[in-house]
Amino acid sequence: MTVFVDPKPLREFALTDQNSHAFDLAHLKGNWSFLFFGYTHCPDICPSTLASLSKLREQLTKGVNGSKNVQFVFISVDPRRDTAAILKEYTGYFDPSIIGVTGTELELRNVTRQLGALFEVESALDKESYQVYHTSAIFLINPQGQYVASLMPPFDISTISRRFKILTKINAMNSQL
Repeated sequence: MTVFVDPKPLREFALTDQNSHAFDLAHLKGNWSFLFFGYTHCPDICPSTLASLSKLREQLTKGVNGSKNVQFVFISVDPRRDTAAILKEYTGYFDPSIIGVTGTELELRNVTRQLGALFEVESALDKESYQVYHTSAIFLINPQGQYVASLMPPFDISTISRRFKILTKINAMNSQL
């Protein structure tokens, strides 16, 4: 986990969630948000990362002292194929609490540029079968809507959980100043 000394505030964006509702910056505020960019036809990185996020959610929220204000967001960078219904089914396979969102290419670029995430849709003659190259990092947003850390694979859930708990304490102290 790379934690930033100076959290970076995010600018407004407009995406659509798995229930066809607006999903914007306000949906991140008030929660710790783990964001991951990918697509449902991904053969390897996305399924393994979503499985890791499910395990992380379970670890962070279990027990009386578990985190209550944590959410996990899968942002599809393949809006041509990943409709709201497909996102809902796909994320539900891993964990029904994972929020699936997508948007226009312009809005997706707006969000990815703010975080330094990359994606590129492969141009293919077959419009149904193509790859989407994307960043494999997970981006952590604090309850103030600021980009505070990034996580790179491989994901060690126990280590991430310990570091996250420390980070939440630091954030709480800084918020009181």
